[in-house]
Amino acid sequence: MRAIERMALALLVVLTGCSDDAQGGDIVAGSMRFVLGGTSTTTAVAIAGPATLVANDEYIVSPQKAKITFTSVEFRDQGGNVLGRSDFVDCTVTYDRSLASGSTLLDCPLTMPVGEVFQLAVYFDKTMDLLISDDTNGIYSDPSVPSKYSATPPAGGAAFVPYTIMIGDGTSRATPIVLPRAITIEAASTPRLYITTDMIQTFQIKVDAGGSTLTAHPRNDPVALFGGLTSGGSRFLSNASTIESYKIGSVNGFHTLRIFYDEAGQPLFLMSPNTCGPDGPKGAWASPPIGATIGGWLGTDANHDLAWAQPATNTYAEYTAYYVMTDPSTIGQTAMLKCKATAAPPPPADGQTYASGAPAMPTPDVTTALTLLVK
Repeated sequence: MRAIERMALALLVVLTGCSDDAQGGDIVAGSMRFVLGGTSTTTAVAIAGPATLVANDEYIVSPQKAKITFTSVEFRDQGGNVLGRSDFVDCTVTYDRSLASGSTLLDCPLTMPVGEVFQLAVYFDKTMDLLISDDTNGIYSDPSVPSKYSATPPAGGAAFVPYTIMIGDGTSRATPIVLPRAITIEAASTPRLYITTDMIQTFQIKVDAGGSTLTAHPRNDPVALFGGLTSGGSRFLSNASTIESYKIGSVNGFHTLRIFYDEAGQPLFLMSPNTCGPDGPKGAWASPPIGATIGGWLGTDANHDLAWAQPATNTYAEYTAYYVMTDPSTIGQTAMLKCKATAAPPPPADGQTYASGAPAMPTPDVTTALTLLVK
C-alpha cells in the first residue's frame, strides 16, 4: 500500500460531539460510542528483529495502540449543506487492538440537530500518540531515540510516541462519512451513534538512505473509521499473510481490501484495490451516485456475493471497473476477487446497490486471491 493510496483512508470517519450550534434549529443531547474494528485470532511469530536495517526499505505497520482526540463534528443533509455543528469535550479515544473486536473504546456526549442527517464531517486533532510493537520485523515505537522508532525492543517495551499528520492545513483534519440512508433525529430523543475504529496496516515507516534509522512517512493518514446507528465492524483482506508489518515489495501484486459493515452484516463502505482498468478513486459506498464523492452501488446480495463499481473520478458519473467476490466471513477464508475493466458496469436491479443482486462475471479480466485476516 503506497502512501498515496493510504490517503484514501481520509474517505472514512464518523463523529462525536458536545456543545451546540444547530444553525438556529432545535438540538437534542445524545452520545457517540467508539468501538474497536476487526482484530485477528492469529499470533505473529516473534523474532529478535532484523540483524541490520536495509537502506530505503519501507514497511506498512499496524499500530498496537493509538490515542486520537476528536474535536468537532458537522451534520449535513444529502446535498452536503451543514445542518449543525458540535464540539467535542474530553473525547480522546484509545485504540487498542489487543481487545476483542467490537469492544467499547469510549462513550462521548454530543448534541445533534433535529431532522434528517445524511452526512457527517468529523474533525480530529492531527497530532496523536502511537504505540507500535511489532516482533514480526522488529519495529518498535521508542521515545528515547530521535526518530521515535527502533529496530530493537526498547528497555521496558515499546511506548507511545507523538505523530502529526502532515496532510492539509491547520491543526485538525476533517473526514466525511455518508450514511446509507438518512438518520432521522427526533425531538426529545436521546440518539446514540457508533463508530468503528480500524488501524490495521495504516502506517508507513521507511529506513533512511544510510540504513540506520526508521522514520515515519510524512504523508501517513492512519485513522480509518466508519459508523452509523448500530454497532458495526470492519474486515481486512490481503494477499500477504500477516496483519503485522509488511515490507513493501515483498509480495508480487500486493493488494488489500478494507470493508466496513453495519450490525446486520451489510457493507457500508470499502477501500478497493485497483486490480484492473485505469486507476481511480478507491472508495465505494452503499449508495447509487447522488453527488460528488458518493456512489459505487456497494452491496452483498442474498447469495453472499459482494459487488461494487470503481469510479473514474470523485463525481461517480463514470466508472472504470466492476468487482465481485464471495463475501468472506471466517478469518483465514480466501475469496477470489474478480475484476472487469468497463466504463459501463451493470447497474443494480433496484438502481440502489448490489444487495438487490450482484451481476455475474463469467469472464473476469483479473482474478485475485485475498485472505480475510481480521474481522
